[in-house]
Amino acid sequence: MWKKGSALLVAGTVLLTGCAGEASLVRDSIVATIDKPNYDFEGTLKLTGDVEKLPEAFGETADKEGTALLSALKAGVTVKGSQLDLDTVKFEVEVKDDKLLRDNKLWTGDKKASVETIVDEDKVYVKSPLDSKYLVIDSSASNPFMAELGGSDAANAAKLKDYQDKMNDLTFNFVKKYVSKYGYTLTDAKNHGKQSVTLPNGEKVEATHVTVKIDAKELVKMFFFTANDAVASKEVKDFAIDMMVLTTSMTEDLYPEAGKKTTEAEKRANAEAMINESMVEAKKWLDETGKIYTPEKIVEEMKKEGFHNLAWNLDFYIDSNKMPVKQTSDLSVTFQAPEMKQAVTIGLAADQYAYNFGKASKFDAPAKDAGLTVQQLVKDEKAINSFSDKGFVRPIAESMVEQQKWMEEMTKDLEAEEAATTTK
Repeated sequence: MWKKGSALLVAGTVLLTGCAGEASLVRDSIVATIDKPNYDFEGTLKLTGDVEKLPEAFGETADKEGTALLSALKAGVTVKGSQLDLDTVKFEVEVKDDKLLRDNKLWTGDKKASVETIVDEDKVYVKSPLDSKYLVIDSSASNPFMAELGGSDAANAAKLKDYQDKMNDLTFNFVKKYVSKYGYTLTDAKNHGKQSVTLPNGEKVEATHVTVKIDAKELVKMFFFTANDAVASKEVKDFAIDMMVLTTSMTEDLYPEAGKKTTEAEKRANAEAMINESMVEAKKWLDETGKIYTPEKIVEEMKKEGFHNLAWNLDFYIDSNKMPVKQTSDLSVTFQAPEMKQAVTIGLAADQYAYNFGKASKFDAPAKDAGLTVQQLVKDEKAINSFSDKGFVRPIAESMVEQQKWMEEMTKDLEAEEAATTTK
């Protein structure tokens, strides 16, 4: 589930930067980072704009706790960590100013409000300084509904994981290949030449500075370009067919009681026919829609619906090895939903440095007894006290425990219904 997730996210976002002309260096740097996913990173993230006006705009009265959280997010958070490979990442998110959180009893202790996260293949570990244990989210753990598949739960879980890994690999390889050739040319992308960048480890590097500016009209144009490019692309078609064949194989394998079994040739023929038909229909829709709804027309309609403005400024600093050593993003959106009393502008500002490529700071996954899984929390109700009620992890743990209990109850009900039916 987590495999290559971060790389896929980064590869996907490059489609929003445009990848031809001046921005082609950005595309190449993203691909280079995916191929060499070992580095340290550090950055900041904060809400901007009229965030504090949101409750009033919706006709609500802001409570102290909500105001405290919004103020903390406006002050910003720092993010610092290391990525060893596409499956192994560790990072800490720390609130820059947690005074209001403390004043409203949303945080306590000597350390700043923060959360540590470790991703180790199929497991995610989350812990704050107030917690005595990590919350362990294991995507490979047995699911109560797996029993419905027939056969042993462990065997089905292993099969499902194998199919998930194959799907992830198929998607990852496709996205990387598609991004490397993506050809949209942005209206406003500029190369500002070489600039010196000082990294968090004190190292100074010469990097090429590329800026990109995007508005609502540019996003609409990019959508239509990407959609038209996709329906005409052999790579997209082959990917869709391969994914459908794999999905069919998984369904037949995990649900043998359905009695449906097709050969690989039949699966591929069926998938190809369906994908070909879908692409023809998609192309027809795009041609018809593009004639009626120009980018200008769509932006005009968006404004009528309350989406007034979007401005997204991006800066990329790329070194001689095509590595993105620094990135900044400043996104601002102005909108007014029908139920809002006034228009509000909110945004998100972020920056990130990447360094120590190929020699990222090493770390180990927590020991087995250092964490608690959701299944363990369900079995031992007192174990929830390992997570402080003044921290950020406990609400997540409690929500996941309730969801797990519901799933187990549903499974029992299904088993009872099946047993009753069999008896009759």
